[in-house]
Amino acid sequence: MSRKDSVERFRMDVVHAKSLEGNAINSPVDRELSIYLPPDYFDSGDKRYPVIYFLQGYTGNNKRWTVTSRLEDNMLIPVAFISKDVLAEMDLDRLPSFEKFDKLIQGGDLDPFIFVQPDGSLHLPNKDCLKNPTGQLETKGSYYLNSPYTGNFEDYVVNDIIEYVDANYRTIPDKRYRGLIGGSMGGYGAMVMAIHHPEKFAACVVLSPANLTADVLNLKVIIPIHERLFGRERAAEYGSLLWSDILHTADLVCSRDKPLMPTIKRDKNGEIIGWDEEAYNNLYKHNLNYMIRENPHALKKVKLMLKTAANDEFMIAKVTDEIHKTLMELGIEHEYEIYSDPKANLSPHIIGISYNVIPGIKFCLQQFPKRN
Repeated sequence: MSRKDSVERFRMDVVHAKSLEGNAINSPVDRELSIYLPPDYFDSGDKRYPVIYFLQGYTGNNKRWTVTSRLEDNMLIPVAFISKDVLAEMDLDRLPSFEKFDKLIQGGDLDPFIFVQPDGSLHLPNKDCLKNPTGQLETKGSYYLNSPYTGNFEDYVVNDIIEYVDANYRTIPDKRYRGLIGGSMGGYGAMVMAIHHPEKFAACVVLSPANLTADVLNLKVIIPIHERLFGRERAAEYGSLLWSDILHTADLVCSRDKPLMPTIKRDKNGEIIGWDEEAYNNLYKHNLNYMIRENPHALKKVKLMLKTAANDEFMIAKVTDEIHKTLMELGIEHEYEIYSDPKANLSPHIIGISYNVIPGIKFCLQQFPKRN
């Protein structure tokens, strides 16, 4: 593949998001949009392609929590900063990249598709100015929710981005050929959009969804690869500051005028014994289980996959199982797996999500009707 070919097909557009105009935090309205075009795109005449949208996780933007060209450019799992002995514990061949997509398409393992990655960041800094292991300032995520406090990020994706992509690329502008994949906060956002907009997507892949539940308020996070590289004390400090910021952002997005976190009461052992009920209800309305029950027929119109690592360091296996039970109770068909993967043990959450992007793409493509 020539460099010219990759420049033409691995694109970074700038999209004006009408849905974010006038947002209360002055989050950028003109946003980068990462777009992958399949190998035959410029040689196939008027051929049209299905589109798969990928929603990144918390702290993500178009530099992190995204699929990139070379693995070296992926700042979520910064292979250039990790020693070879640690990298040997991972399966790098399972990490997604644009070149990997090319190889699978050209080998006949995947049908050609367009892959689109919106920027779901609030572009606000971590409240404690936390930096990630590569020295970059961590930023807050939008949860892909419509919020009077932070902007209409759900509308930004389902309206502005889809409209732009369909208008500027040779897509099949039909829900039957549109898929949605999300990991962590993006997994949460993907399910929210499938619940609210089943008319937009044929398939939805939800990987380790960062659901907003009371169970996680006391979570203590240590990302194993951070402990391995920097020691337990630094890993625990990073995890604490990251999780504190995630909870702070949940309040900002869902309940800025009556935040929950300052109202939480604890006993002498640090266990939660109470909170302001109105503030809690503001957060609970954004719990996926609540949203599914409020819209019980929506997900019956979408092919759904739900997957999480059993040892996810953010305790999302329990959260995912609760969603699975809600779906089962309502008779909503879905593929479900709590998996174990030794090659993801350095970060079952981050690496586990990354390993499952390509299986998620395969799932989406399998749901699309065959075309001549």
